[in-house]
Amino acid sequence: MPTRSTVSRFISARAQWLAWLCALGALTAPVSRMLPIDQMPMLQWLAELAAHWQWLYAAVGVMALGVLLALQRAWWQVLPALVLTTCFLWQPAILTQASARRADAPVLTLGTANLNLATSDFTPLAQWLESADAPDVLVLVEYTQLAHAALAHNPAIAARYPHRLTAPQPDPFGLAIVSRYPLNDAQVLHPRTEHDTLRLRATLTWNDRQVHLSALHPMPPLSSAFSRARDQALQDEARHLAQAGGLGLMAGDLNTTPWARGLWGAEQAQMRRAGPILPTWPNAWGWLSVLPLDHVLASPGWLRVDASTGPNLGSDHLPVVVRLMAQ
Repeated sequence: MPTRSTVSRFISARAQWLAWLCALGALTAPVSRMLPIDQMPMLQWLAELAAHWQWLYAAVGVMALGVLLALQRAWWQVLPALVLTTCFLWQPAILTQASARRADAPVLTLGTANLNLATSDFTPLAQWLESADAPDVLVLVEYTQLAHAALAHNPAIAARYPHRLTAPQPDPFGLAIVSRYPLNDAQVLHPRTEHDTLRLRATLTWNDRQVHLSALHPMPPLSSAFSRARDQALQDEARHLAQAGGLGLMAGDLNTTPWARGLWGAEQAQMRRAGPILPTWPNAWGWLSVLPLDHVLASPGWLRVDASTGPNLGSDHLPVVVRLMAQ
């Protein structure tokens, strides 16, 4: 019969290996961002795929370190703990939190929701849009003809969101913007290459100000070529919004996380994440999500009031909703 010390050594050895493996996994995030874009594309792509799972590395690594701390204390345990913490927290900049809000300060509520191509019941979406918690402007991703018909035939939603830019498609890349405020200069940008996807651009008239809005749903990182196309799309839209000047917003299922290269490229064009990490996928059982794939990015002229996930719409993604005020 194994002694208590034998069991302790057995558990400690495996917890030690697990802690170091999680630390190595976490390091893929900075490594993937440091690798040259035009060199070693396969290595860069594989490193990025691993980099997205910082939640998993942090959770499992902390549990392993907790076991080790309970069984034995050693100075080296600080190293994987430091790696896990640094890689998890090393993310693109976030909008400044509004320190105090005047009672009369206007607030814009913007949401983005991936409806899922397979969805046929849009009752939860309709209930949300008819509720008091519905956003002022909503970007809809994986927008199909079924979703389009569901919204078009609902008079309450049509009255509440009279301004729309829609591009339904039979594939996962249909998009729509529904808004309580006027949408001007509407553009539907069709894919230019086999790796590109549809994009929407519009100028929102809000509080006597012009807000430039981009909606997109780039390809998921199924290959290094798709990853590069996604990152290029994010940079292109970020630069477009920066060149437009004034207030800018970008929203959608961006198929990337704050630890990968894509959002860092958008940050270089002065776009900031409008909220903290909000896991939105895979929305298992309506409550468990791991990866933050759905984002709202904003120009520096905004202040963040708050940000949260929206209700379960029966999709494999949870919506993201942010409330912003102009500086």
